[in-house]
Amino acid sequence: MFYPNFDVLKMQYSWGKLFMTDSFLATYVPLGTITADQYKEITGKDYEAPTTATDAAK
Repeated sequence: MFYPNFDVLKMQYSWGKLFMTDSFLATYVPLGTITADQYKEITGKDYEAPTTATDAAK
């Protein structure tokens, strides 16, 4: 499967929130498409890994 690279995601994010939200961009971090540092570079916000119900049960 093809995922866009950092430069493409940064460009898409610059088009506005209707095209690329912070939460949608965050989905690319666990895939390894961008790093948490690159997420911060694009959004200006720290990346926070999503929690799941199984995480809360531990």
